[in-house]
Order: sequence, then structure tokens, then C-alpha cells
Amino acid sequence: MSVAAILQYKGSNVFTVRPEHSVADAATLLTAKRVGVAVVCDPAGALLGVVSERDVVHALSQYGKGALDMPVSNIMTSPVVTCAPSDSAKAVLQVMTERRIRHLPVVSEGRLLGIVSIGDAVNHRLREAQLEVGVLRDFAAVR
Repeated sequence: MSVAAILQYKGSNVFTVRPEHSVADAATLLTAKRVGVAVVCDPAGALLGVVSERDVVHALSQYGKGALDMPVSNIMTSPVVTCAPSDSAKAVLQVMTERRIRHLPVVSEGRLLGIVSIGDAVNHRLREAQLEVGVLRDFAAVR
């Protein structure tokens, strides 16, 4: 199954911030929306980076409470690892595991289409496995 199927199931909402927004603004957004990452885009919508809870904690550890007043561009992760709608859930999980990242923006032809978390990909793979088990049971029952 593909990333497009994951987005179809979970939706394509992506929360974004601008690079000049403060880290405090980003932290407020992450908390209010109950998400682990926000995509950093320029005014034209171009993907510049991502800012995660991990980035915020790292900045606070490194710079103290002054980090909250810094622009997001100072702490965001860039360049961004992305995936395509045609990528498989298995491939996405492999990239996330190898790169030690939890979220991949989904991009096609330079356009941000959504975001896939490791939880989304794992849930999708579990649903696939359950479907396969059901098919095999049905097949075995017929024989």
C-alpha cells in the first residue's frame, strides 16, 4: 500500500509555521494541535524545513529559555527528508528507522500534500497484515 492510501485514510492536514515565527509560537501550535511536528514554509508555500518537539527541547537545552524568542529558522531541521504519494508504507518505515525521524512530509511536484508519521505508517502496515491474515484464513477454509 502507498503513502497516498495512508493520506486518504488519515487526511492531509498539515500545520505550518513561517521561518520568522518564534520557537514559542511553534511550541504553542504543536501543543494546541496535539502534533509532533510543524512544517516550515515560506510565504509562497515552499518547504523550508520542519520543527519538531525534539527540536524545541534541544534548543531549550542548548540556549535556555532564550530559545523561545528565537525564530524557528534557527532550530528547524533542514534540508527535509520527504516522501512521495507513490512510496510504500514499508519504504517509508525503513527511511524513518534509518534516519531516526518520526515524520515525513509528502511532496509531489514541489507541492506539500500531507505528512505521514511513523504511527500512521505502522498502523497502516498492521491493517495490511490483518487483511492478509483474513484472506489466508478464508483461503485455508475453502481448501
